[in-house]
This record gives sequence, C-alpha cells and structure tokens, in this order.
Amino acid sequence: MITGKVKAFLYLALAGILTVLSAVLPAPTASAAGGAFPKMASAGSVYVYDLRNDSAEAKLAAIALQGLVNQTSAQVYVLIRDTDLDQKWLDESGKSYSAVTLLSGANPGLRTMYRDYRHTLSKLIVWDGDKDWTFNLALMKGALENGLSVTDGLKTALLSEFGSLTVEDIRLNWTDKLDAYDWALLHLMPSLNKQIVFSAGLRTTAGPLDNWTGRPWTIFDYAVASKSFVFYLDPRVPAEKAKIVEIIQAGGYAPGTSVLGYSPDADDLNATTNPHGVGYVVSDYFSNGSFWSSFPNQTYEQPEGEAVEAQPGKVYVSITASDGDNWQYTQQLINHFNNSSVGQVPVGITIAPTLQEAGSPLLDYLYSQAGDNIELVAGPSGYQFIYTEDYSATGYGTWLSKNKQWLSDAGIRTVNLWRSPENSPSHKQMADSFVGSGIAGILRGDDASRVHAYHGIYTVPQGDMIFNYGEIYNVLSNVSIDANQPVFRNIYPILAYYGVDANGDPAFFDNVKAEVDRLNAEFPGKFVFLKPQDQIATLRQLNTDIRGISFDADDSNKERTYFYEDNFSSMDNGHRFADGIANWIYKFDLADDVNHASLTMDIGGDYVVEISKDGTNWGSAAHANGGLGRTIDSSLLDGWLVNNPTKTVYVKFSDGSSQNGNGPSLYRLTLSTEISQADLLTPSFEDNQFLVQNTGSIDGNHRYADGNRTFVYKFDLADSIASATLTMDIAGDYVVEISKDGTNWGSAAHANGGLGRTIDSSLLDGWLVNNPTKTVYVKFSDGSPQNGNGPSLYHLILSS
Repeated sequence: MITGKVKAFLYLALAGILTVLSAVLPAPTASAAGGAFPKMASAGSVYVYDLRNDSAEAKLAAIALQGLVNQTSAQVYVLIRDTDLDQKWLDESGKSYSAVTLLSGANPGLRTMYRDYRHTLSKLIVWDGDKDWTFNLALMKGALENGLSVTDGLKTALLSEFGSLTVEDIRLNWTDKLDAYDWALLHLMPSLNKQIVFSAGLRTTAGPLDNWTGRPWTIFDYAVASKSFVFYLDPRVPAEKAKIVEIIQAGGYAPGTSVLGYSPDADDLNATTNPHGVGYVVSDYFSNGSFWSSFPNQTYEQPEGEAVEAQPGKVYVSITASDGDNWQYTQQLINHFNNSSVGQVPVGITIAPTLQEAGSPLLDYLYSQAGDNIELVAGPSGYQFIYTEDYSATGYGTWLSKNKQWLSDAGIRTVNLWRSPENSPSHKQMADSFVGSGIAGILRGDDASRVHAYHGIYTVPQGDMIFNYGEIYNVLSNVSIDANQPVFRNIYPILAYYGVDANGDPAFFDNVKAEVDRLNAEFPGKFVFLKPQDQIATLRQLNTDIRGISFDADDSNKERTYFYEDNFSSMDNGHRFADGIANWIYKFDLADDVNHASLTMDIGGDYVVEISKDGTNWGSAAHANGGLGRTIDSSLLDGWLVNNPTKTVYVKFSDGSSQNGNGPSLYRLTLSTEISQADLLTPSFEDNQFLVQNTGSIDGNHRYADGNRTFVYKFDLADSIASATLTMDIAGDYVVEISKDGTNWGSAAHANGGLGRTIDSSLLDGWLVNNPTKTVYVKFSDGSPQNGNGPSLYHLILSS
C-alpha cells in the first residue's frame, strides 16, 4: 500500500523526470475565451472514415486512432453518429475533404483507418470490457506512447489481416479500478496535459441502446489527441469519489478548468469537482472534437434586447430550449434549424460558449442562422455548468472573471443558472460580475422564484419545464391576466423530449409554432412572445425614465422589479419587514426632466428610511423615532434630484433599533412626480400608480372598501395649480376625505346613506391653499361600516 504522503512525493519526483522524457502538449494556464481547451494543428484537407457500420469495440478503437493521428494535425474525421449529422457539419465547416473508400467485411471503418495509419503506431494495448478501468488506462497510455487501445478480439483480427505489431496486454495489471488509477496518477499524470480532464468511459448504467456496447460515447478522440487524464468513477461510491478528488488535486488544474464527458451520477459530478475549481462541460457524445478544436477561436455579437411597452392585461412570454450547453446537443441543433418554422416565433436557444475555442464552426453556423427572432442563450451556468454554492471559495472569483469573458466574447445577453439559491452570496457575486458587460439577465432554473433585480441584473424564473407537445398550451392557457399590471411568464422546453416527434425527428420549431398559433387564435391579444433578452429589456423598461410608481410590498414581481438589494428582509402576512441588521433597497430611475418627486409609505415599526443618488452615500429621509404604529409617512426627494443627471434614487429601509427586533414593516410605497390631471379607470395599471394605501378589494370593474377597509390615492399636482376638481363615478355608502399630509383629513363628499351609482364632484381649491407642494390625498371609506355597503369606485378624474 502506498500512503498519501509517499504518493505525493513520488508524483513530484516523477513529474520532473517524465516531463523531460515524454512529449507534452503546451499547457497554458486556463484563461477565459482562449487557452482553456487544447488546440490541434489544422490540416489542409481531411480524410473521412465512415464508422457507422462498425461494432462498438471497433468504433472505440477507431476514434482512439483518430485521436492519435490528430495529435500531429487534425486530418482524420469520422462519421459515427447514427444519422448524417457528422456529414452535415463537415460540409458546413468548409474544410476540404476526401471520403475514404472502405474495405469490405466486418468493421470496415476501423480496418481501413488501421490500414492507412498502422505505420504511425508503436503497439496495440489490449483492454477488457469487463474491467472498465483498463479501457481508460489503455487510452491514456496510448495517447502518450502511440499505442492503440483495442479489445483482444480486435487485436487478433488486426494482426491477422495486417501483420505483426507489438502488443501490450494490460488486462491483468491491476486488482481493481482504484489500484489502476493509483498507477495512472504515479506513471501517467505527470506527462498528461493539464488544460482539461475527462470523466468518460464504458457506460453500463443506462438502457441497452445507450450502454457502451450499444452506443459508445464519442468524446474519446479529443481525450487522446489532447493527451488528457481520463477517469470513469462514480461519485456516489465514497472510495471512487475520493479518488476523483485525488485525481483533480494531483493534476493541479487551474481554477476554471473543465471536466468533459459525463458522469454516472449525471449533474452531481459538480458536487465533487467544483470544490476544487473544476467545472463541468457535458460532452459525452460530442464527435470529432480533435477535428473541431483545430479551427481558429472566434468571437460573436448579438444585439441588445429590445423592450416593448408592457401593458396590464397582457402576458409576456419567453420560451428557451434546453440542453445546448451540452456540446453534443449543440451539434444536433443543425437538424432543428433545417426547418421552415425557424424564426416564426421568438425563442431562446441555449448554446455552449466554450465552443468559441473548441469548435468555432458550430457557433459560426448557429449565429448565421439565428436571425431576428432567435436569441442564443448560455446554458447553465455560463461557460461551464457548476453548482455555485459548491464551487471553490478561493477560485470562484477567478471563475466569474473567466465566465464573464467567455460570455462577452460570445455576445451572450442572457444566461441560464441552476443550483444557485436566490439572493445567495454566489448569486449576488455572479450578478455583480455581469454589471457593465452587456449581459443583462439570468434565467434561474431552481424554483418558481419571482423577479430579482440585484444591482440592475435581472434574474427571472427559467419557467415551466416542458416535455411533451401540448404542454405549452396547457400551461399558458391557464395563466390569468392582471388588470393592474403586466404578467411575465417563461417556458423551458426540454429539447430531447419536446423537440422531437414520434419518430425521433427534429420538431422543436414546428411544435412551438403550432402551440403559439393555437394560443393566439383562442386568446387573441392576450400573449406577447419575446426572446429572453427582450423580456429582460421590457422588465428593465418598467424602471426606466418613470414618472411615478406605486406597489404593495408583497413580494410580487411588481415590487421586485425595483429591488436593488435584499439583505435578508422577510415577509409577514403580505408585507415586507427587516429586523436587526437586515435591510432592503429599491432603485428608481426617474425621467430626466423630473426635478420634483415625493416618496409616500404605508409603513409601521421603528423604521429608518434613507435616500441615495448612487447606492453608496446615504442621507436620512424618514424615521419613526421609536414609534411602532402603522402610519403614512412622506418625504420629498427634490434634494436628491439636484446634480443628479440620471435622476436615479435609491431608497433603503432599515431598523431604527436593531437590538429589539421591531424594524420597518412596509405595506405600500408610492413614488410620485408632478401632474396636472389624472383620468383613472378602476381597477387599472394607471390608478394603481397613485394608490398609497389600500386595504380595499376589487370586484370586476371597480374598487370597493367595506367595513373598516379603505383605499387612499395621492396626487402631486404641479406647483402652479391653484384650482382643481375631483370627479367620481361612484356607488355605495361612500365617504370621501381629502388631506394635504395624509394625516389630517377633511370631508369632501359622502353618499349620506345612499347606495346607487352616481357622479359626484368636489372642489379641491381649499386644500391647495398653504400647500406649497400641492399634494392632495384622497381617501375612500365606508359611511356605514356595520352593514358592508361601502364605496364602489368605477372612475376618477382629477382636473385643473
């Protein structure tokens, strides 16, 4: 038994010796948008071998041989996927090629390639399919020693047909896989490339068609060509998980290094490799990687998102197809794009930004085909899939920097993100890393969370996962409109299921178009379909050059659109509060010509409200001075609009007595600017902007307040106005009161017990006298609270 300390000493000692004795590819430090993936030298022309009629063992041997040949220059390309996918991509690449005429008989692809390149080999290395680790060791040894990995049966057949060659049989060299990988760490790791590492091997855990004997993985040519470490271990087995960690540590891989391939525990390989700074690029069935890596790196652009005017009573939908972050699914997209329905409906298609370096012709094609109605979106979590909360704390900053560069160079505007809890430190750090980069939004896939706008980077729910045709209709047809505000909804079809028809043929764009056509026919005018970046831009527009806003602090999307920071605030019975050191901050972008604005809050607790122009330097705006009762408090913002060309104001709520846990409880916030008139149907988006307190309800086409319930509007009239009139289409036993300050009230109108619908008016001139801000509050309450027949307001007009 070799102890850990002895192993470490031997690794270091042998590293210096074997690095000199063995040819090692250059291994620059992994860096964003270049240097992260080994590049093969480009060949002027390539030779194409068709492996589709070969056995599984022969396919694996042939792509290993492809990797060996392509170490020198990427001159071999194989057709290995079941369809004509590889041929389509080869034609699209523009590379000159010659299709090699194959020998007749069994395994024609391998035998022909072996005939043509036998002279480059030093030996055959025999592995055993019942000892999967021998396959991985044969690949790595072969990559370093010009040896071809083969089964015993293939060895016999090749030697019989083509003559003798040295044979190294490794089938009995190790007692088990852990022993084998120990040997590889000691004897192979020092000479292997350290840019990437592979989790790939002989899968035996899927259905018969997807096991290695039915459909072997195709990433191995790139593993051999790049001379990389290749393990296939199950992190669910403690000893094997420990061995993966040992491999990562022994390799000394830089933060941001990628592990390619796939894992027996699928996505959860992240939980094992991320703590050591290695992210995940799923790529098990990616074919011809050694060829695609020979093309020059490329950068790309996409236009910024375009906002539409969001209106109440409409549902704004974005649809984003899954799985493009997986290199093999990016390859499959060429079949989806060959469809007449492409571009008929705005959609997002996830891609792998790392293909800028590892396969730029694939991205060249997708960007050329995207057009105006398709956005290319980064799959989880950007340039790699990671679990952000598991990622190395010391390496996460480096990862974020690389991620930003890869995404920016790919022209990415929107990013998928999984396994990053909302408002967690990793989520906030990622949002901060995107500020100023052109990346405007994050699609979160973990839960049905609402909008989050931390530091101006909008995070929205990725949306419902859709597996079957018809489910988009089923989900969206049940989404209700809101007369007070626009509704935003996202859909996430799983391309491997939703994107194919009963025969397995590509059908994503046809399916989406058919479902959207049905929705538009049955619900005319209800839905607006947008690319993800355009939905993000539309959300942003709701807080751009505004002249007023009013919302309940109820954790709805409407409130959260204005969030700048949420530092552990909480919800309690429909209102937001923050005790102790907790606080939260809103950000409002007022119209550039606004010089007068006021903030009105329906608030309780020992609150402190501060205002800032920049989110950093704060000044006091309102405070409870130890009071705890619910009240209406207001503050003029005029001073913070001076020398503030962007007219941006930040509003922070915190606890005035952090030691006793009675901090601010905010029920509603209204930010208003000067108006000269208002014409408001109720309920509506427009009338909602003037509500500062609302315990009433909605009944179809009107607001009402029975018993002790009320609703209050606030109007900030222009300073020059001396005369104004309030006109109401109203019913019920209403009482209407007016105030200059929201505290001291005077009667303006009442029904005197009447219940019928009527038009009533009241002059406001008296309340404008000795009122320099020209602010008036209008409160509606029940004149006979005991019988529940309070005011029903249909229409309100304020004229001057």
